[in-house]
Amino acid sequence: MKKKRINYFKYFSLFFAIEVLVFITGCTGASPTTPIIISFSANPSTITVGESSTLSWIVTDAASVSIDNAIGSVALTGATAVNPTITTTYTLTSTNIAGSVTATTTVTVSSILTTTYNGNGHTAGTVPIDPSSPYEYGATVTVLGNTGDLIRINDGGTSYRFTGWNTKADGSGSDQAEGSTFTMGASNVTLYAQWTPYVLRDTGPAEGYIFYDKDGYSDGWRYLEAAPTDQSTGAPWGCYGVVITGVDGTAVGTGKQNTIDIEAVCTTTGTAADICANLSLSGYSDWFLPSKDELNLMYINLKVAGVGGFVGWPYWSSSEYHAWSAWYQNFGNGFQNYSVKDSKPWVRAVRAF
Repeated sequence: MKKKRINYFKYFSLFFAIEVLVFITGCTGASPTTPIIISFSANPSTITVGESSTLSWIVTDAASVSIDNAIGSVALTGATAVNPTITTTYTLTSTNIAGSVTATTTVTVSSILTTTYNGNGHTAGTVPIDPSSPYEYGATVTVLGNTGDLIRINDGGTSYRFTGWNTKADGSGSDQAEGSTFTMGASNVTLYAQWTPYVLRDTGPAEGYIFYDKDGYSDGWRYLEAAPTDQSTGAPWGCYGVVITGVDGTAVGTGKQNTIDIEAVCTTTGTAADICANLSLSGYSDWFLPSKDELNLMYINLKVAGVGGFVGWPYWSSSEYHAWSAWYQNFGNGFQNYSVKDSKPWVRAVRAF
């Protein structure tokens, strides 16, 4: 009788264990699975700096979804615009109790950031072209100089000298001097030439010195510019004993025609007028020997002011006194007189613009 009871107990224990196992299995179901990322993409996948791309994604079976690069938590399905300034890879992470899965997509930012130069009203010359453009975002840009010899002459009756570059045409932006550097930002850069009206003793277009402004543009010029250095430390005026018709002009504005008329008659090379007429300097070849009054303005506005490197010796004018002599000016004391044409004062050329 006792033996049968033991068998019943074994059967009961086995049955109970099976029932518990069935109960647990019924309550928990199958083992959980990780989330599924159906898609994660960027459109467009290539942009230029300043443009945007849209990230889109579809995820299932996730408790949470997030995207890095400061986007943060997002819904299971969605889209968001991004504006990277450099090529960026985005990682989407989806998570549930079974674990996490990730997917990536990349937005490529193309390097076509440009730095260009604008003459901003120039009347002649060539706008510089940056040989290093285009640039990557964050690259260092070295500012070019006025390599194309931009000038701005007779703009509304006024001529201007180049003073540098600015990021705004009206000069209200950031000044950029030749040789300075700046860091390329997220957009293209245009540098505009900056101009200021000439005043006495400014450096002129030919790298000389402004010594006269007649306050208005007429007859093809407004300013007179002296060459930056002397052209001769002693040269004859020429045509000794010869009266040259038309070269007795002494007033401001007569020096150029005087020089032309001297050259037409005095064919000997190396005379004061000939040296000036054949001078090519800083890209200009329109030089002439100044008239008596022009020479005096050079003395007053340059020599007396300590500008131009003049010596305290006589300088020739292009104004003839008579067949044997012509006017000169002593730059030591400002005294004007005439001397024989075979004497050898110094020579300084001028030009009008």
